[in-house]
Amino acid sequence: MKLSVSLPDEDLEFLDHQVRAQIYPSRSAALHAAVRMLKSVELVDAYTQAFGEWSQSPDAQDWEHLAADGMSQ
Repeated sequence: MKLSVSLPDEDLEFLDHQVRAQIYPSRSAALHAAVRMLKSVELVDAYTQAFGEWSQSPDAQDWEHLAADGMSQ
């Protein structure tokens, strides 16, 4: 899908440098990589938040008791 974007000159220069350095084959590929990284960061943030909420729940305490069951000698 084609998309038109407006970027500050500094960002465009960075993209072009990435292409000239053969890190990415094109501006589109570099932007695609940036979107994937952004998704990854957001996913990590979501997992971190979900774990924080779960670890404060009563279920977390119950799980700790079950997880330790049979582990000690």
